[in-house]
Amino acid sequence: MADLKERLLPLKPQSAINLRGTTSQAPASGRQPFQGLDLSGLKKRGQGLRSWIRVDTSGNSHVIEVDKFTMMRRCDLPARDLRLLDPLFVYPSTILGREKAIVVNLEQIRCIITADEVLLLNSLDSYVLQYVVELQRRLTSGVGEVWQPEGPELNRRSFRNFDNVYGSPSPDYLPFEFRALEVALESACTFLDSQVRVN
Repeated sequence: MADLKERLLPLKPQSAINLRGTTSQAPASGRQPFQGLDLSGLKKRGQGLRSWIRVDTSGNSHVIEVDKFTMMRRCDLPARDLRLLDPLFVYPSTILGREKAIVVNLEQIRCIITADEVLLLNSLDSYVLQYVVELQRRLTSGVGEVWQPEGPELNRRSFRNFDNVYGSPSPDYLPFEFRALEVALESACTFLDSQVRVN
């Protein structure tokens, strides 16, 4: 049986046999392995700074540089959600609703939407810049227009008086997150429409 096993199994390389013999013995020089190597200059994978465009609720934008772990803590997101935004990977279009953020991966628009800000991966793509400009335009045009529901009409179940209850049918009364998500969906639709027209 042992003879059959030796014939069927591939031969072990000589280096594996040598490694097994030397690991149990102390090195002849008395030094620990890898003692002379300087590993402080090596970067761990995924810890580099990324450039993000930050747009706040009043429409102000600026570029920030944040590493992955700071972004995870800032938005209370797991690493797998940030992986969806990585431009090196191709994932299907996704919108993830988390406790404190919405993760959006729609074609060219890859962003994190929170209650206070939109964090968009900085890119030279024209659709990203159009998204930022359109979001700023909608946020600055709606400044000062705050939705104030009226008490007795709020309990009414008829939807015929939607204009009377909410003042106007425009989406200016929507929370910041939904307005940012709406602009992202429109930008993705514009991108897909342009792709269809080219083909």
